[in-house]
Amino acid sequence: MATSEGTVSLSERRFAANQTVFRRSNERLSRRLAGSAATAAEYVCECGDDSCRDLISLLPSEYEHVRSSPVWFLIALDHEILSAGSERIAETHDRYQVAEKSGAAGALAEAMDPRAAMRTHSS
Repeated sequence: MATSEGTVSLSERRFAANQTVFRRSNERLSRRLAGSAATAAEYVCECGDDSCRDLISLLPSEYEHVRSSPVWFLIALDHEILSAGSERIAETHDRYQVAEKSGAAGALAEAMDPRAAMRTHSS
């Protein structure tokens, strides 16, 4: 939880670090699949629980939708491990949910976004 405006606690940092590891793994898979047929692929749940190994089947367009925001994370249904006041469920779909970071946790998620360089160059 944020300890004050603009500050992220150690537990939130660990949680964000776990989510970032999963997001980077999914990004590597997405790059390997780039240009391939529009078939579904299995992506890792980004819920932040370091013991979670659930996979979520997504079409490339669904995955790209989740990645359209640097503060969004792909999570399996019923995997809400929400940090009070800094994360909420932004979208719920039939096979997955999108968690959204806000405040200091959102700023940390943006800073750790593997697509940050691409977003900067396309602006």
